Amino acid sequence: MAEEHPTWKVAAVVLFYMAVALVMVMVNKWVLTTSSLPLTFLLLQLIISVICLHALSLLPSTNRFSFRPPRWTRQTIMPVVPVSAANVVGLVFNIYCLKLVDASYFQVARGLTLPMTVVLQSLTTGEKPTMGTIASCGLVTWGFTYSFLPIPVTFLDTIVTESPTVEGVGRSAEAPMLGMIFGVAAAAMIAIHAVLVKGAIKAVEGKTMDLAYWQNVLSVIALLPGMAISGEIPILLRTIGGDEGSLGAFMFGSALTGVVGFLICVAGLLSIKVTSPVTHMFSSAVRSVLQTFLGVYVFADVLNANRIMSVLLILLGSTLYTWFKSRTASPPPAAPKADVEQVEVPLVSDDAEKETTESRKVEV
Repeated sequence: MAEEHPTWKVAAVVLFYMAVALVMVMVNKWVLTTSSLPLTFLLLQLIISVICLHALSLLPSTNRFSFRPPRWTRQTIMPVVPVSAANVVGLVFNIYCLKLVDASYFQVARGLTLPMTVVLQSLTTGEKPTMGTIASCGLVTWGFTYSFLPIPVTFLDTIVTESPTVEGVGRSAEAPMLGMIFGVAAAAMIAIHAVLVKGAIKAVEGKTMDLAYWQNVLSVIALLPGMAISGEIPILLRTIGGDEGSLGAFMFGSALTGVVGFLICVAGLLSIKVTSPVTHMFSSAVRSVLQTFLGVYVFADVLNANRIMSVLLILLGSTLYTWFKSRTASPPPAAPKADVEQVEVPLVSDDAEKETTESRKVEV
């Protein structure tokens, strides 16, 4: 029987997860709008996360968060290289997507994560998706394409203006095409990562913190030449010299998001242990709504009927997918003496964020 947790503990974990995820997206967007160093920004985040993981080694071995970094050997590194490569490429696409699109539209730009993951898992495992899964993916796909091929919704037109720009601000309600392309590419890499992570988890003997460590470290190594190729080094030198942007704001944002990125890893592990997939999904839905309104309030993002419908359709499809999966994963109640195999539900991880867990959860 699954362990029952007090309501206050579940609520605390959910609120913690929502808070760190919201801070991550909002601060990321703030730094990206004030600097031209997305890869340097990402590199500093990953370095700080690695430092935080090493700091956990100072905890007593009896502490639940105690972590001992794995040894650097060919046998331990090579099996995690493919999943780490998918991770860092996905992070690069993800951060360029966030730089180009509004914070309120970020989850829509990456909206194809769920359908792509379901299709890829079906191709690799040979398992046919259920009708519920197909319907859920259909809603998510409709939500993604709604901004391009909208069906008029009269009642929303009276709530939100359809004008493409805000007077005096010049902000467009249309998502940049390049940003959407990066979002689709990020979704594809998340889907590939979700498939590769199963083999990687076995390679590290189920130690998710070890896998998180290797992904961060190898991503740092991969991003170093990426900075040189992208031409960010001269911009970084000008920023340090005070000739471009604000070095203080850039370093503060990098430090804050680096620590928050580490906390997201911890929050993800706590969420899996304490909450159910359905609880996690509803908290993600609430977070997406809050993210949309914060994007409007903080960054003056433009909302129109198409954008609102896109967000609602993606939330609905993702929530239905989690509900169908939770019902499928529940053992039948009328077999008390039968040996029932524990089912691992391969759900999708958002985000944009770097979570690696055995049971993947939907992020929207």
